[in-house]
Amino acid sequence: MEMKKIKKALMQGRVRLTTHAVQSMNKRGYTKSDVISCIMSGEKTEVQAYQRKVRVVIEGFDIDNKPIAVVIGRDPLHTNGYALVTVMPPIAEKFKRVI
Repeated sequence: MEMKKIKKALMQGRVRLTTHAVQSMNKRGYTKSDVISCIMSGEKTEVQAYQRKVRVVIEGFDIDNKPIAVVIGRDPLHTNGYALVTVMPPIAEKFKRVI
């Protein structure tokens, strides 16, 4: 998954928020604007394979210019779309930018 394609899909409205992502956003105080900012300012830092699905971790900045990380993968419901799996503050050592 290329960042260029993910950003293009975001701008075309082809990124779907999963239920888990919405719950994570609400629990952690993130907004859709924070997610958009993360994807647009971020870089792909990890590729994950989980149950035969490929996902990528994108680290960027929220609208307050604080580090944020999202996990995104191909959307099984839409051929050309992506699904946002979760949103999190980068607090573990595996992240490039840690809060």
